[in-house]
Amino acid sequence: MNAGKAPFPEFHNVYIDPPSWEHYKQTGEFRDGTMLVKELVSVGSKSASSGNGYFMGEFIGLEVALKDTRRFPNEPGNWAYFSFGHEYPLAKTAEAQPTSVCGGCHLANSEEDFVFTQYYPVLRAAKPNK
Repeated sequence: MNAGKAPFPEFHNVYIDPPSWEHYKQTGEFRDGTMLVKELVSVGSKSASSGNGYFMGEFIGLEVALKDTRRFPNEPGNWAYFSFGHEYPLAKTAEAQPTSVCGGCHLANSEEDFVFTQYYPVLRAAKPNK
């Protein structure tokens, strides 16, 4: 795919903290304090006993996005991005990545509030019609 040069050639399983999930379902907005956890998993097999498709392979990383107006008042949208590593054992803590590492791409390419909701069908389905 992409001639073997995709910048992010993996599955992204994205999880949201429960209070922010409830808020999002009610308002369609990410509240202050929203935490999105992104689990990175390689593409594994393209066939299984159930048929052909794209199936997950190996774990390759864990990242977090945190919206916090108090802690990140100067970050775009008040979001900060953290990487806990790309192999086990994962780091127990992580520093916010420089804005240039993640924020610029989120600003230019995310569908709403610096979040790539265009790729997250569960969020799209849960968003209330306004």
